[in-house]
Amino acid sequence: MLALSILITVLGPLAQLERLHGAESDGRFATLARWLHLSLDPGLLLGAPWTIRILGLEILDPVAAASLLCAAGPTTKIVLGALPAVVLVALFGRFFCGWLCPYIVLIATGNALRALLARLGWRAPDRSFSKNTAFVVLAGCLLLAALTGSQLAPLFYPPAVVARELPRALYFGVPTLGLGVLGLALSFDVLVSRAGFCRYLCPGGALFRLIGWRSKVRVLREESKCTDCTACDVVCNLLQSPMTDQTDSGCERCAKCVAVCPTRALTISTGHPRLPVVPTKTTEEVSAER
Repeated sequence: MLALSILITVLGPLAQLERLHGAESDGRFATLARWLHLSLDPGLLLGAPWTIRILGLEILDPVAAASLLCAAGPTTKIVLGALPAVVLVALFGRFFCGWLCPYIVLIATGNALRALLARLGWRAPDRSFSKNTAFVVLAGCLLLAALTGSQLAPLFYPPAVVARELPRALYFGVPTLGLGVLGLALSFDVLVSRAGFCRYLCPGGALFRLIGWRSKVRVLREESKCTDCTACDVVCNLLQSPMTDQTDSGCERCAKCVAVCPTRALTISTGHPRLPVVPTKTTEEVSAER
């Protein structure tokens, strides 16, 4: 799913280069752009996971929709555009962060750099902040949008930055301010707090937590199979604790904990944690004990 998300982010805009520059367009990606332009109907796919049109259906990221509603006022088109994503998040929780967000690549890069630094003899700190910090960031973005009439979240919200800046840097070779923003986010993850941007600063993560608060899809643990090895807790980037059934709306349903569990005690499903079966003693056993 992540590969598909990145592929759409890269190839979607490339298919439009030929339309923008005409038959005389040239450059490193000119041939590929012409082929994509001829192969992809603009009505079939346009945009990136931030805001995308699929088969003529406009789908807005809830952060984009909320920012627009605050900046420009309520409109039916914005509400309808955000409705598919809102429904999916309400049903499945914060799944976008674990499966589709292009920032996942940078999280993996940050974790690898932290491990490398540890091997070199310096263990990077993993500072904790209030879980409410992301909600403060989200509220600030929406308040400023309402006061100024312009959106702030797209300037540093990873899906928006990647969708806007990656094609520019890749196709035109132009360094962009957005890439610098991603660099700062990565530096924060490496030098201050592991996956700290997603934990404490991402307005999308905060909004998805609010929308998916009542989602029934969760990580479930079968206690009889659990050996308390802590592998699931260690692998989680968002400070969830599947080993003790302490997962909340901050869980991104990425299934890393499920994959790393050596006894297959974890699953992602609906319902409640499975409790161990306690055998019931028969009347004869009770009498014998007496």
